[in-house]
Amino acid sequence: MPEFTPLRYEPDTESVFSKLRGLPYACWLDSGKPESHYGRYDIISASPALSLVTQNQTTEIRHYHYGSNTAERYKISKADPFYLLKQELQKLEPSADALGPFSGGAIGYFGYDLSRRYIKLACSSAHSTTIENLNHPPPFADMQVSIYHWALIQDHQEKTAWIANLPQCDPKLLSAVKERLQSGRTPEATNFHAETLKPLIERTRYLEQLKRIHDYILAGDCYQVNFAQCFQGQYTGDPYSAYKQLRKRMASPFSAYLQLGSQAIMSLSPERFLQVQGSKVLTQPIKGTTPRANSDSEDKKRAMHLYNDAKNRAENVMIVDLLRNDLGQHCIPGSIKVDKLFGLQHFPNVHHLVSSITGQLAENHHSLDLLRDCFPGGSITGAPKKRAMEIIDELETGKRGIYCGSIGYINTNGDMDTNIAIRTVSCDKETLYCWGGGGIVADSKASDEYQESLDKIGTILSLLASNKRSML
Repeated sequence: MPEFTPLRYEPDTESVFSKLRGLPYACWLDSGKPESHYGRYDIISASPALSLVTQNQTTEIRHYHYGSNTAERYKISKADPFYLLKQELQKLEPSADALGPFSGGAIGYFGYDLSRRYIKLACSSAHSTTIENLNHPPPFADMQVSIYHWALIQDHQEKTAWIANLPQCDPKLLSAVKERLQSGRTPEATNFHAETLKPLIERTRYLEQLKRIHDYILAGDCYQVNFAQCFQGQYTGDPYSAYKQLRKRMASPFSAYLQLGSQAIMSLSPERFLQVQGSKVLTQPIKGTTPRANSDSEDKKRAMHLYNDAKNRAENVMIVDLLRNDLGQHCIPGSIKVDKLFGLQHFPNVHHLVSSITGQLAENHHSLDLLRDCFPGGSITGAPKKRAMEIIDELETGKRGIYCGSIGYINTNGDMDTNIAIRTVSCDKETLYCWGGGGIVADSKASDEYQESLDKIGTILSLLASNKRSML
C-alpha cells in the first residue's frame, strides 16, 4: 500500500511546483486554483521510473535511475502502446481505497495523431502535398507517458496536502523531494521572450477550407467537423515563466505543465475528456462558445444568448450522441445517461456550453481500454468521427501533435482523469506552437467561425506577444 506524508496546504500550488520543477520530467496537473471556479486537485510529480514514448508504430520503454536525466536502458516494442502502459501499471501494487485521486502510476500525454494507429483513415494525396509545402507542428512523440512512484497532492476542497509514495519509490528520491519542499528556496524561472505567433494558414485560405467543409456536410459526408489552425513563433528563455502568467489570466480546471527535456507543454484546458473513479465513468464535452464582454450586463446577455442559441445546442447534441456511442464500447448496457445537457460554464475569456455524460465501466474492462477506444475525443473531431477525421486530415495544414489529444493520469488502481488538450502551447527547443479551432455545422458562418478560433486563444496569443522582443 502507498505511504502518505501530510504537508502544509498552499492555496496556490505554483509556489510548491516551483520548488520541485528542477527534478527531471517534472509535471503538474493544475486545477487552476485559486482563480478557477472549477477543479479540486493539483497533482505534482517528477523523476519517473520509466517512460513510454511512442512514435508511429514503435514504442520506446526508457528506464531511469534517480539522479540521472538519461535513460539507463531501453526496450523497443511494436505492441499496442495502451497495452504496454497497462502492463507497466499492473506491475505496481493497486492503491485501493487510497487517499485522494492519485498515489503513483502514469502521468503524461496522448497526442491526437496516436489515433491513426487505431482509426484507419483514407489517404489524401492533396493533403500529403500540402504537408510537404507548409511548416507544420513539432516532432513531439505521438505518446509520452511516464510511470511515477510518488506524487504530491493538494486538495483545494478540503484544504489539505500530502505526499503519496508507492513501496517501489527510491528513498533517496523521496528525501530529495522533502528537502526541496522544506528548504524554502524557490529557483527563479529565467525570462521568457517570444515573437508574435503567426498563423500557418492565411485567413482567405481558412475561409476556403470552411467552404469545403460546408460542401461535405451538404453532400451528406458528415454532420460536423472540428477545424483548427496552427500558430507558430520563436521564443527564448523558460516556458514556465510564460505558463505562470497564462494560468493567472486563463485559470482552467484541466490545466497542465509538462517538462520533457528540451520540450515543454503548457495546457490551459477547460475541458475534461474521460474520468474513471472505480467503475463510474464521466465525460464532459464542450460545444458552444462565446467571448466574454467587458460590462456585466453585456456579459450576461452574451451568456444567455449562447445558452439559448439553436446552432450551438445542435452542435452540443451531436457530440453528446457520439460520446454516448463511444462509451457504449466499454460501459454496461443501459448505464449511460446524460446527467446535464447544455450546462453554462464561465471562464476568463469565454463562456461555454458543457454537457455531462456518465456510465458504469463493465467488469474486467480497464480505463485504458476505454481511453483507447474513445480516443480522440469527439468534441474535437466532429461526427461521424472517422469521416470528420478524414476531412480534418485533408484540409488542415499539418499534424496536430499534442493539440486535441489528452493529458492526464492513470492511478495504479485504474482510476483516471484526462483533459482535451485545447488552449495548449507546445514548446520545442526554440519554437512555440498553438492552435485554435471550432466545430463547423451546416449553418455555420465562415467569418464567425474564424473569429471564434481566435477568441478561444486570443489571451494566449496576446500574452505571449507581450513578452516580445527582437529575435536575433
